[in-house]
Amino acid sequence: MQLKRRVALNGAQLDQVDSRIVISSVEPGDGKESITAVDAASGYGQRITSRRRSTLDMVVKFRILERGHSASGLQNRAEVLEKVNAWAAGGGLLTVNYKPDRQLRVILAQAPGEGSLWDYTKEFTITFRAYGVPYWEQVTPGSEVIDEGGSSGTEIVLIGGSAKTQADVTLENTSGSTVDTVSISVGDNTMSFSNLGLADDEVLTIDHTDDGLVRIRILDTNDAYRDAMAKRDATSANDFMTAPGNTICAYEATGACTMTLIWRERYL
Repeated sequence: MQLKRRVALNGAQLDQVDSRIVISSVEPGDGKESITAVDAASGYGQRITSRRRSTLDMVVKFRILERGHSASGLQNRAEVLEKVNAWAAGGGLLTVNYKPDRQLRVILAQAPGEGSLWDYTKEFTITFRAYGVPYWEQVTPGSEVIDEGGSSGTEIVLIGGSAKTQADVTLENTSGSTVDTVSISVGDNTMSFSNLGLADDEVLTIDHTDDGLVRIRILDTNDAYRDAMAKRDATSANDFMTAPGNTICAYEATGACTMTLIWRERYL
């Protein structure tokens, strides 16, 4: 049964798992925020020292449209519930029909228990939780190429959304020789590299895992990666976090390069 409220995991719709499933509500929770502050030196008020969101829940409630108190009715409801739990077990990319081009990477935090299957009006609850990236993200990423035909380039890029996001960067060496020194800036964050050994046509790649952990690698001309995390200078930023709005993106290198910025807008 196709409903007004629809939720999918990795493209598989819950209401298509079994025709007897009726989704009664889809409830995004409040993000779990933590704020740390210290007393201000002025003698009043406080100064925020850190702020982060740790998790975001999504609660899905449904009923099983299988009436009757017979043994076969109970068995049928139990079988439908097993199908739902199998659908939910692996987690993944969650989407809902009323948030087009938005996704949330989740795990199954709480599976629905059988409870009293005698009650055919029972409402079941699934709780999904986003840990690594506790924000709704744009499904279709944005990108911008910064190529001024030389060893440096700057461009202002408009980042949408309502929360800070992690930008991915690729820097391709187009100089015809090896590039050893590179500096890349995205907004207020700069990463500098030395002894990089970026050969002609190789690509310095700064991106993120599904859990939001930063990776720094070099893609060679055989499409193989080698780690370049240790090439980053000690004073460099840990990540390219950028707030919504106009963002200055730039690079400097010891040879001609092309920089590409890739991002997914995030929403509270």
